[in-house]
Amino acid sequence: MPLHSALLTVRDVECGFSNIMNRKIVTLGVAAFGVVGLQAADAGKVWEVTGSLRGFYDDNYTTSPEAAAEESWGIEVSPGINLTIGEGTDLEFSAGYAFGMRYYEDRETNNEDYGHELGISLSKAFSNTSLLQLSDSFVIAQEPEILNGGAKHRLEGDNLRNTLSASYRQVLSGNILGELGYGNSIFDYEEAIHSALLDRSHNQVNLDVIYDMEQTEYFVGYKFASTDFDGGDLTGGLDFKSDARDNDSHYGYAGVRHQLNKEFVASAQVGAQYVDYYNFNLMPGLIPENETSPYVNASMEWGYAEGSQLVAGVSLARGATDLQAADQETSAVYAQFLHKITAKVHGTLTARYQDSEISGGTERVDGKTESLMLLGASLTYAIADNIWTELAYNYDELDSDIPRRSFERNYLSVGIGTSY
Repeated sequence: MPLHSALLTVRDVECGFSNIMNRKIVTLGVAAFGVVGLQAADAGKVWEVTGSLRGFYDDNYTTSPEAAAEESWGIEVSPGINLTIGEGTDLEFSAGYAFGMRYYEDRETNNEDYGHELGISLSKAFSNTSLLQLSDSFVIAQEPEILNGGAKHRLEGDNLRNTLSASYRQVLSGNILGELGYGNSIFDYEEAIHSALLDRSHNQVNLDVIYDMEQTEYFVGYKFASTDFDGGDLTGGLDFKSDARDNDSHYGYAGVRHQLNKEFVASAQVGAQYVDYYNFNLMPGLIPENETSPYVNASMEWGYAEGSQLVAGVSLARGATDLQAADQETSAVYAQFLHKITAKVHGTLTARYQDSEISGGTERVDGKTESLMLLGASLTYAIADNIWTELAYNYDELDSDIPRRSFERNYLSVGIGTSY
């Protein structure tokens, strides 16, 4: 298989499908900010401008327990613009920007939420033997699924996330390839408590060796990651030092990716993660010295008919938590089913379920579990080639062992959109 024809690198196998799926779930989930995410322009288009207007009802826009839930009607507006250059060539570049404004009629103060997402990507095949890929995503948002940073509740303020990734793949000899990757993520929350618990910078480097057999790739790899929590300390009640969670992680993994044809691709990756909390002595007894856990990421994408697609996957990994603890180990399963019902009507069903176990902290949180379920359904009707209307329903539920964390949320919207 020529190098530049391999649509997914090992870095994509590791995180690409989960990121794609997460983006799609965000777009359809209760926490969606209208048309969230940067959608690729139609094939052959250099520029594409999109826009949507929706009316909605949200029965728990604060993501609070039932007794404190607040409801509201509202409207949301989301314009966007995309640029695609060199699609299908050895040098591809794309960039896009999406803005979202959501107005809550019944919110007592600060009726509007504003969101921004800017993304760029570059892919350069220097020959059939080497490939460079770069991408960056910058987000300002209030909803947790959009930020994807460890919080499960909606947060006020301008919360920032920036994610940068780079990879270089090179044929070493015959069917043997090597890949070097780098990633950086920065999270910056406005609210004081979440800033102390979740503000951080994360850097990682990976090195992979791949054996390419036309439709199938086998790979082994090592990844080093370093996370620096820099949000400051919490005082009052339980004093919490954010630096105590600074850590270095080591991953060893192996996997396989199989592309049956252009309609079906599947991948699986398994390994182990070792985390060293080198500042654990700042909070002895609350932050462990180190942790070892399994690491899993498996996914598939199947275009079973024209205009129809199934994407599904499972994952198991450690990540940041918005609780006063070291981290959380989360297992997740997700699926999205997009079906072309008629030439003008499309339907979508989306589901994500995840279980998290908290590690570290006091007896109030250590060892406690939380389950999060996101469900979505939508029906879209094409009024004309570039105009559509949509009806959507979404349900979120967090079930937590920790008091005053659980919530349910229903969200119903109807809207119209266009693209040119």
